[in-house]
Amino acid sequence: MLTDVTRDTPATAPTRRPLRTALGLLAAFVLFSAAMAAWIGGLIAFHALGIPMQGDEWLGWVLAALVAVAVWPLAGRRAHREFWAHQHHGATPPRVSVTTPDRVLRMLVMVVGAAGLVALCGPRNITLALAEAWQIIAPGGRSSSALLQLIGLLLCFVLMVPPMLITQRSLRRTPRDHPDRLGLELRQNWYVSAATAWVCCLLLGLIVSFVLARSL
Repeated sequence: MLTDVTRDTPATAPTRRPLRTALGLLAAFVLFSAAMAAWIGGLIAFHALGIPMQGDEWLGWVLAALVAVAVWPLAGRRAHREFWAHQHHGATPPRVSVTTPDRVLRMLVMVVGAAGLVALCGPRNITLALAEAWQIIAPGGRSSSALLQLIGLLLCFVLMVPPMLITQRSLRRTPRDHPDRLGLELRQNWYVSAATAWVCCLLLGLIVSFVLARSL
């Protein structure tokens, strides 16, 4: 059975917006400060240990970790809310208790996804190799934009298909008035949102790494 279902009422939602904005700005400042502290502190530690590390190279690793640890969870949560609102006429996703296996699987997805973002966006040699290949495949501005959108759509499709197939099969077997259907819809929405946010963060991390490699 599903329990603890709550929704934001229209009267309380507007009053929370200034608080959320203030908290968002505070979180952005904290993340920026933490990233700069990690960058400077890491360079000092590398120098003390005698490990060769350039400042721009380490900054790329720090920003990749920031995208993986902070931006991806926030983007996934935002996508979850937006997708649910689009499917349910502007409603807020209800808070429903999650089963232990599903909670463990979600944690595993977040950990593996974060590690993948760092592994793909952090190394400078990967960024330079992709940049050279990109200039050969799409040398112009319009072709680059079109290719970027195509790659994003293909990655989203590949990552969305497995959870969509699994959850859609369960949804087809569950009647609309069944109490478990809401949990299945939320589960499907969460995994689709996580896949979409991961692809967006991957493209963002690669673009940031490319800019660092070219400008610093």
